[in-house]
Amino acid sequence: MASKNRVWIAEKPSAAKDLAAGICLAFGLTSRSERGQCIDLSSGDKILPLAGHLLQTVKPGEYLSPEHAQLERSYAFDRYSEFLPVLPPRLIKEPRSDVKDPKAKGKAKPFAPYLLAEKTLKEAKAKGWDIVNAGDTDREGQLIVDELLRHVGIDPYGPNIYRFGLASNLPQDIADAIQAGLEKNGDPRWRLRGDAAATREFLDFAWGMNLSMVGQVQHKNPRISAGRVQTPVLAMVGSRCQEIENFKPVRYFVPVITLKDGTVMRWNKRPGSEGLPGFDLQGRIVDESLAQQIVQRIAAGLPGRCTAAKVTQHSEKAPLPFSLSSLQATAAKELGLTLEEAGEAAKNLYQKHKAISYIGTDCKFLPTSMHAEAPTLLRALAQIFPKQAPGADSSLVSAAFNDSKLDEHYAIVPTGQMPQGASSDEMGVFRLVARRFISQFYPDYVFRRHKIEAEFGTDQFVAHARQDVRLGWKEVEGQEQSDSHGEAEVEADVERDKDLPEDDVKEISG
Repeated sequence: MASKNRVWIAEKPSAAKDLAAGICLAFGLTSRSERGQCIDLSSGDKILPLAGHLLQTVKPGEYLSPEHAQLERSYAFDRYSEFLPVLPPRLIKEPRSDVKDPKAKGKAKPFAPYLLAEKTLKEAKAKGWDIVNAGDTDREGQLIVDELLRHVGIDPYGPNIYRFGLASNLPQDIADAIQAGLEKNGDPRWRLRGDAAATREFLDFAWGMNLSMVGQVQHKNPRISAGRVQTPVLAMVGSRCQEIENFKPVRYFVPVITLKDGTVMRWNKRPGSEGLPGFDLQGRIVDESLAQQIVQRIAAGLPGRCTAAKVTQHSEKAPLPFSLSSLQATAAKELGLTLEEAGEAAKNLYQKHKAISYIGTDCKFLPTSMHAEAPTLLRALAQIFPKQAPGADSSLVSAAFNDSKLDEHYAIVPTGQMPQGASSDEMGVFRLVARRFISQFYPDYVFRRHKIEAEFGTDQFVAHARQDVRLGWKEVEGQEQSDSHGEAEVEADVERDKDLPEDDVKEISG
């Protein structure tokens, strides 16, 4: 350890515990902790747990003159033009507050984690200790610590402010990274992340504050709220709801014939029929008797001719590992979990069981250096996947291993630690993550697609079939995980928006 003591700042209590375990492993130390306090290391260092952002922006009235602040508080909409727009040179921050303290005459007291952070950091500054920003490595994680240091009078880019960045929560990974050395918190790659987060924060506040007040003036309603992200999203949701409400389903018919050799062919179209009697403007058959006549004529011996026959071979690579949103969506589809249930299961797997990597990621790629860990991880996963994991080829390098595609965090993958005592939801989500990782070490799925086109009179029919050549990664993920829609896609006779109620389709067979 360095001769000078350090305060290590972790973004949340669970991260502080993981950090303590890694530091103790790296330097042979012990730790002692009390609820709501710093973790003390036997070296004299401290680990300070935060609770996300400990500061908040002040209310809009704080940026105005006393007279204008009173107008804003009293909702004097006819005079808002005197101070709009509000564009402060910088955002003013204040400590987050706990619930109102009844002994303080209704005033809220500062958030307890803030009081601990303020006390600890001011003591460290007075003693000349080093400070290590060990917060999350994304932009917001950088801002959380930088703004806190500034608020307590410490230059976040000072000579004794360091940066430790790691996405893994495993003690050995933390120990290895710490022994490799720390960076300066003021290094450009960290400083720019903080600047980017601060810019986002300013724009969110400035847009939200001004647009909300403009909307309040227009509608004479103090409850109007607008925002840079909130308003466009609400507009999209509102537009989509209106489309669904106004959707008018169409009932149409599809002739289906079975040839003597068992080939099933579906009616595709009659060229130039759009808008003619029995057809709608999209060329679909809307007269059931017409569909029946087509089938009856063919069954009665109407000759047909093959116009095209084609066989093409295709391959699909394994789907990329999960981001949080894709994991939640897959868990909802395959396990029947709500987004909240899937997120909670993933959170427990990360924080409680240490079984998966950091979950707060929107990245689906992995660092190339992680490929070297594949044999070890696959051996560990063989406990749960006794067939698929041993069957994986750890020498394969899938498209997921790509440093140029990495974000602040990499994709969600197993850590090699099995989730002992996990709930059924947690185990289900873990299996999804593990399967997706194992599939990276299987070859492509290869299949042939057969297509036959035929004409019976003026009507065109089509038949499709798929033939597996090599299952590859589908031995792990299963048939439902194909990136294409398979036969359902190629057999579709019309493009339909799946978010809208479906039209009523009836097949007329013969």
